[in-house]
Amino acid sequence: MPGNSKRKWYTLLHNEQVLVTALVLLPGESSVRHCHESGELSIWYVDPMQPLVKWNPPGVFHAGPETPSAEAAAISVTPAHPDASVQQVLERLGALEGELRQLKESIEELKTPAPKPMILVDVLFPPFTTTIDDPRFGKKTVVGQWFD
Repeated sequence: MPGNSKRKWYTLLHNEQVLVTALVLLPGESSVRHCHESGELSIWYVDPMQPLVKWNPPGVFHAGPETPSAEAAAISVTPAHPDASVQQVLERLGALEGELRQLKESIEELKTPAPKPMILVDVLFPPFTTTIDDPRFGKKTVVGQWFD
């Protein structure tokens, strides 16, 4: 990806049936928003004894920056109302929802242990096609191993 790329996905196994990649994710790093044509089995190791296994279905975007919830979008795109005070209340509700979401995230961060590196192992299946669609980097399709 263009820009200040520092991370590399390492190929652990690649043949005609499977592509297995690994990445060390340092605290504070974020991934690129992407999806895989055939889906992705993702195994996250925050601790050797606590792996998290997740299936990302084919064509479903994951990782990268969060997109606003449908509820937040519905509030923020409310059409102009003839009564300006009602519109102002709706706009403030939208802003408060964002603040509440940030507060919840802060509370969750305080409840979790100190950040530490995480190892990600991803398993892809043919045709090994990844679509990157991240507002920071644009849209791109890659076949095979990719870097972010």
